[in-house]
Formats: sequence, C-alpha cells, structure tokens
Amino acid sequence: MARILVIDDVPAFTALLRMILETLGHQVTEANDGLSGLSMLEREPFDLAIVDMMMPGLDGIELIRRLRARDAPQVPSIIAMSGGTDDFPAAFSLNLSAMHGADRMLYKPFDNSELASAVDELLAARAV
Repeated sequence: MARILVIDDVPAFTALLRMILETLGHQVTEANDGLSGLSMLEREPFDLAIVDMMMPGLDGIELIRRLRARDAPQVPSIIAMSGGTDDFPAAFSLNLSAMHGADRMLYKPFDNSELASAVDELLAARAV
C-alpha cells in the first residue's frame, strides 16, 4: 500500500481518483489547490503525488518546481495531469511539467487502467 496525494481544484475529480486508487489498495489524501498540496507534501511523507497542472493560485508546474528544488530526504514520484484549455493546451503544460521534474504525464480524460499502470510503474521503480 502506498501513500498517494491527489492535488486538483475540482473536488469531484479528486473524489473519483480517491475511489479508484483506494480500490487498488492505496491510502489517498486529497488537496484542492496547489498551496495546500505543497504544504501537505512538506509535512508528511507520500510515495506519489498526482498533480493537476491547471489550478488557480499555485499551479501544478510551480508546485513541481518547488517540490523538486527542496532538500528533503524523500520526495515523492509525481504524475502530472492536464486536460488543457484553448489558451494553454495540455501538451504544452505537460511538457513543462516534465521539464520541471514530473515522472509521468497523463492527459485528461484518462481511463482507470492508464492511471493504474502509471501508478504501479512509478511505485515499482521506488521499491528498487
């Protein structure tokens, strides 16, 4: 069982991800904005963070940049996710997230098996 933090400004989406990930046997915590997500990551150890790129206030790209820049004994693996907008396409934000340290990228909407595969792969890599 892994400790996973889901950070997204759409509560219905975080609740859906929680349900999927808990069904897979993981312990899930939710944050509804980038600042509270970063605060949780600074206080508690997580194995994985799933971060939306498009959030008001502290967006996912800045959250990932700050998380990767800190000197911490354990930094979680990071899955960046985005559906994009007309002004800011998902491919652009996901490419930026990779440049700043995201381990995997998922385009919204994604299916359960795509999420499970990315989670399993990153957690297996941490176990090595």
